[in-house]
Amino acid sequence: MIYVVMGPTCSGKTELANYLMDKLNCEAINFDAFQIYKDMNIGTAKLAKNDPHYQKYHLLDIRTPDQNFSVMEYQELCRKELSKLLDKYNDVVLVGGTGLYVRAVLYDYNFNKEEIPVDEDLLILSNEELHKLLEELDIDESKKIHVNNRKRLLRAISLIRHSNKKKTDILNEQTHKPIYKDIRFIYLSPDREEIYRNIDQRVLSMMENGLVDEVKYLLDHYTLSLTARQGIGYKEVIDYLENKTIYTRSVELIQKRTRNYAKRQVTFFKNQFDSETYKNIEEAKKGLGV
Repeated sequence: MIYVVMGPTCSGKTELANYLMDKLNCEAINFDAFQIYKDMNIGTAKLAKNDPHYQKYHLLDIRTPDQNFSVMEYQELCRKELSKLLDKYNDVVLVGGTGLYVRAVLYDYNFNKEEIPVDEDLLILSNEELHKLLEELDIDESKKIHVNNRKRLLRAISLIRHSNKKKTDILNEQTHKPIYKDIRFIYLSPDREEIYRNIDQRVLSMMENGLVDEVKYLLDHYTLSLTARQGIGYKEVIDYLENKTIYTRSVELIQKRTRNYAKRQVTFFKNQFDSETYKNIEEAKKGLGV
């Protein structure tokens, strides 16, 4: 059985995943887009390395923050890990907050790895011009790609030109049915007010526990990739360190943006998965019968 533990930020996913691993005598795979990065620990609420469960997790700390990382790469890596673990155990736990990652792994998403030729007229355009062109061709896809990610901009535009289809249309044509049997989707859904209180407190704890020093270390040791820089908490602290905002404002922004992110997570998980929904961890333990 594949147990997928999901929910918004601060809903208790890691605690429930650890409980399931202990009870089922199995291991877990992370599907949080930022916990894949080494040295990004406090801001991602990553499990501490001295925690006894850490060694049972896969796809934590697999990239350095100077590397970009895509859902297509995650899909390939996670399916390999999942295959190995299913050969070794009766059960596997997947846990995280990046819904698209786990959906790409468990459903028949095809990202079309074939090389797509890039027309010469695109090569002379600036990143801003490429992004504007993509907005005209596929507004939904343009919202997913940063203006400075030239490689992805060129690929997205070229895909449209050579297939006469938007990427969103190509994905929508796929059936997106699960490719694995025996999956239990477990959705932790505390009240919104509780989630927001937990988020605000977690952000304060992160700052008290050294998030600013963590970001200083990252800036000193890496040229952060576009992907890594987008992590909530990191971009706000970077702005603070670059004197673009004051400390209290950066804290407020982290709290606000994390709450907004949690709201988007709720919408995605509720609409994309047929889940067993529980208000809290104790309710989930009873309902799962594990």
